[in-house]
Amino acid sequence: MNRHAVVAASTASLLLLSARVEAQPKPAAERSPEEVTTGEVRVTMNSDYAKLQVDGADWEAHEFVDQGRTVIIHGLDRTQTHQVRLIPVNPGLAEIEFDLKPDDWKLVRIDKKTKTLMWRVERKLTFPKATPANPAP
Repeated sequence: MNRHAVVAASTASLLLLSARVEAQPKPAAERSPEEVTTGEVRVTMNSDYAKLQVDGADWEAHEFVDQGRTVIIHGLDRTQTHQVRLIPVNPGLAEIEFDLKPDDWKLVRIDKKTKTLMWRVERKLTFPKATPANPAP
């Protein structure tokens, strides 16, 4: 193989490699906050470990903290309206439904050193007492 063919093959390989690198999406740290469409919702409740539904379906991407009294919902699209339903495990309490609108989301700093920002909604809810069912005559 002559020297020109080797140089041409090396140049073609470098061009393909650089094109592949440019085609990959930016890491989250390099994206502007407006480009990020997901965030988390923190709901503090007066009962523990409530069942969670988002838009009428069970939502798996969540976790409980503060002995089950705060639920953190991950991965919600902040550009759409969502209906959230919390069903308490205590039968003496009634369930709560609320809407999350795109205007509810706030950009908050989660790390002071790196100045990392995240979209978040924070709510404090109190489950009302359940109304007793009418007894059958």
